[in-house]
Amino acid sequence: MSKPVELSILDYSPVDEGLMPADALAASVRLAQHVEAKGFKRFWVSEHHAAPATAGNSPEILMSRIASATRTIRVGSGGVLLPNYSSLKIAENYQLLEALFPERIDLGFGRAPGADRRTGIALNDEKGKSLPYPRKVADLLGFVTGNHAPGSSYEGMQAHPHTQSRPQPFVLGASGATAEIAAQAGLGFTFAHFINPRGDGPIAAKAYRAAFQSTDFSDSPTVIAAVFVAVGDTEPQAEEFADAFHLWLTYAESASPFDRVPSLATTRAHHWSPEELAIRERNRGRLISGTAPQVALQLQRLANDYGTDEVMINLMMPGEAARLNAIDLLGAELKSTPLKQFEHGGGPKTANVYQ
Repeated sequence: MSKPVELSILDYSPVDEGLMPADALAASVRLAQHVEAKGFKRFWVSEHHAAPATAGNSPEILMSRIASATRTIRVGSGGVLLPNYSSLKIAENYQLLEALFPERIDLGFGRAPGADRRTGIALNDEKGKSLPYPRKVADLLGFVTGNHAPGSSYEGMQAHPHTQSRPQPFVLGASGATAEIAAQAGLGFTFAHFINPRGDGPIAAKAYRAAFQSTDFSDSPTVIAAVFVAVGDTEPQAEEFADAFHLWLTYAESASPFDRVPSLATTRAHHWSPEELAIRERNRGRLISGTAPQVALQLQRLANDYGTDEVMINLMMPGEAARLNAIDLLGAELKSTPLKQFEHGGGPKTANVYQ
């Protein structure tokens, strides 16, 4: 027995060589409009700090621009970095977005700092203390609903503006601990397969479903698996896009990141050191790449492994035209062969191997 798996987008607003951050943000708006026309469910934007190759550092502001330029697609954060901010202020931001764009706003949040150590200090150096993450989550949800935990010093407080609908909260994570937080609060759960592809995700998704408790936010569990994707017209082209992705990622997680997403020309000219090749091999499972039929098959495997309701793809490919073309290629492929969620262990039993 099966049902369709929906596709969504996580966008880092990549800044291509020769362009400025303003160009990247405008491209994000166009990408959102494009995937909305293709029937994608959500468009989430990221929060990264001191990362010049990605322009998105304030998801709420970019969400407002994207939501105003689209009509139906859900728009969200992937995600707001909760430890950096006041839970009340986040609740107010997303209540305001919900008031402006009813029933279209997702509040995805995570516990990572999203920055190097120095930038993390700059984001938080005026705080007298840091609160445990579960407490931050409880406060955030309390401010959204007005229902705080017993004994909370914020009892009776609710974020304004009050709205008839609520933003849909999702816990973003890459471990079983975050799955437990999502399950106990009755929230959606998004697993960052693009960070941790080592097999923990399907286990966390299963544990989340088993522990899920119905709350005011939802009466049923929702799992999203998120992964980097590169799609080419041909296998050689897809391999080049994969090369460019791995070159960007190798340096993005180093002390010397690129200030732009490497172009195909830059990637071709790069001479990989043994150390870089070792990093690339470790990161191999974070990307699904190939032609549209190959990527569709691998996304089906991913969906089957997670038993997922939804797959969220992140196109860290150089060039806006390439990213739009990837959506067109994948959309055409999935129109003829939609992804399916196989229930009760059904469906194809395929190796869990990603490119």
